[in-house]
Amino acid sequence: MTNRDNTTRTDTTTRTPTTTRSTTTRPRAARRYPNNEENMDAPLVPFIRQPGEDDEMTTIRRELAALRAQLNRIERTMQPTDTQ
Repeated sequence: MTNRDNTTRTDTTTRTPTTTRSTTTRPRAARRYPNNEENMDAPLVPFIRQPGEDDEMTTIRRELAALRAQLNRIERTMQPTDTQ
């Protein structure tokens, strides 16, 4: 182990002050808030459901996905094959 003297570092270098970037180069876009008529047309946010709780829309989405997959399989089997 080396024995170092407990000396304080006295550095005489000067630091240059940092400049902050100017955000005034690009003006901020004005935020547009919807009016009452647009708020009335906005979709309602559904209630938060408990995990594992199915609702009618979830069931409909699952049925649509199953029908879409079935339709894709039928279309694939009906396509003519080019085996000449």
